[in-house]
Amino acid sequence: MFKKIGNIKLLPPVSWFNLKQLADTAYKSIVSKIIGEQSDRRLMLALASSEIKIFDYTKQYVLNKNKPEPVLDSNRNELWLDFIADTGDGWNSTYSVAYYAAKPSLKLNDASNTYHTKRGEVLVFGGDEVYPTPSKKAYKERLIYPFEQAFGDDKSAQSPHVFAIPGNHDWYDGLEAFTRLFCSDLGTRKFAGWFSRQKRSYFALKLPQNWWLLASDGQLHSNIDTAQLDYFREIVHQHMKQGDKVILCISEPVWIYAHKYKKYGASYDESDLIYLQEEILKPNGAEVKVFLTGDLHHYRRHEEVNPANKNSCTQKITAGGGGAFLHPTHGSDFSLLTEEQQLTGQKPREFKLKKSFPDEKTSKLLGWKNLLFPFTNPGFGFITGILYLVTIWIVSSTLNFEIAHDVLGFFNQVLKAFVINPVAALWLGVIAVCFVFFTDTHSKLYKWLGGLTHFFMNLLSIAYVGLFATFINNKIFNENLITGFTFIPLIIFGLGWFFGALNMGIYLTVSMNIFGRHDNEAFSAIKCPDYKNFIRMHIDNKGTLTIYPIKIEKAARKWRERMQGDKDNAFIIPLDGSKPELIEEPIVIKN
Repeated sequence: MFKKIGNIKLLPPVSWFNLKQLADTAYKSIVSKIIGEQSDRRLMLALASSEIKIFDYTKQYVLNKNKPEPVLDSNRNELWLDFIADTGDGWNSTYSVAYYAAKPSLKLNDASNTYHTKRGEVLVFGGDEVYPTPSKKAYKERLIYPFEQAFGDDKSAQSPHVFAIPGNHDWYDGLEAFTRLFCSDLGTRKFAGWFSRQKRSYFALKLPQNWWLLASDGQLHSNIDTAQLDYFREIVHQHMKQGDKVILCISEPVWIYAHKYKKYGASYDESDLIYLQEEILKPNGAEVKVFLTGDLHHYRRHEEVNPANKNSCTQKITAGGGGAFLHPTHGSDFSLLTEEQQLTGQKPREFKLKKSFPDEKTSKLLGWKNLLFPFTNPGFGFITGILYLVTIWIVSSTLNFEIAHDVLGFFNQVLKAFVINPVAALWLGVIAVCFVFFTDTHSKLYKWLGGLTHFFMNLLSIAYVGLFATFINNKIFNENLITGFTFIPLIIFGLGWFFGALNMGIYLTVSMNIFGRHDNEAFSAIKCPDYKNFIRMHIDNKGTLTIYPIKIEKAARKWRERMQGDKDNAFIIPLDGSKPELIEEPIVIKN
């Protein structure tokens, strides 16, 4: 039963290890991969909107027939922007971010200064707007409702605008629900208190003082399609000029993945981004100064080493803290990144890690919470309970229900069953291969060692569970056939539910905290709603870009409806949780 305030469901975080959820996500991942490869909606959007359009925010906007239109003779000298990625999971985390992002202003403090910031006149969603899979209902309940309630009845002189790029989860239905929400003229083009304007899943915003924001859709494979490259090429040739600076928003931190998998054959590469930068932007005198993305649900900033201008260091920022489960910041070493050399004569740039949130020590401590896996992911136990029960059933039935008296005897039975019964051999072989396949590594040796170790951990647990059930049957039911066949399966299933889930928790803890693997599985299992973040940016009248990385260390858990006399634009108000603070000092890039 969901908690509710009024008619709004306060949805819990997605239970990724629930049996139904695992099956549904696997199915939609496979289908989306097929759709993405055979029917790329980006091409259809490009054909439907053949106009190469930019959105000019050097102008002020007014509403005309409930649609924003630029005032042609106006001039905007400065601009505030917000960037939020990986939203639409549980209510507590998503609304905590939406509540503070929707406030007309925020006062932020660091060790020595106070900064007065304004809500973004433009909000950019950086991918994965909804979890676990997209649909009209999911977007409404997990994304639109939180932002509607957070924006409330605020009456701004100029309503802010919203743009979005899709992440892999938005692509699980072939981008159908995403395009209906953000790219379609159906309805009023309103998203909560923001107006949506885009026609494609990628876009270009012209900003004051020779700044631009380009947002790319990498689909499911981190690649930029030809129509998209032509779109950006036309934008650059027709509208950009020498000295223009670019904020580039993408759906994945490919610089992180390229570094992580480099020694395994570069499963991810930065070639598309480098081509966009070196072959399209640079020949026209434009330069990317900020790479901004989500996908990894934490904050991590890398800064260019030895830049030509120390007052204008290029930044690579991952800020996927909009509401989804937390990702770890410990594990692999990302202290220094080196770009791939794609072009002849190009000197690869280096980027040094400047800040992570949460810090690595906190992240590692959180990783130990997987030892509570049976209690944090109770639905997973149904899988292991069935696994334990079927394994014991097949092995014992092969040997005419011969009872083992110790662990060694059980393994002898397993070996005999494997040899004399093809069904047992096939069952045990398939289960072992599943454990190997699940193991997160590019090393074939470790994949087999890790997978088989995990398999034998469970086989050992199965032995003890079977022996315990047999002991209960012998001592309590005096080996009665009817009671034995009634209660032994219940005992095996119940203990299999607990110990199978516990083994998974131990495996994920060791994999993450010692070997730096299974970061996605390990931290999605924890379902941590805290350590959220979003980015606020300001371009001033001198062309200086200031980036404010904002954290909400503890998401609120308690809520109430707004009451008469509350000085708050939001309809639902948090009663606990952390106030917004700066993750680090503002990052300044001078013109």
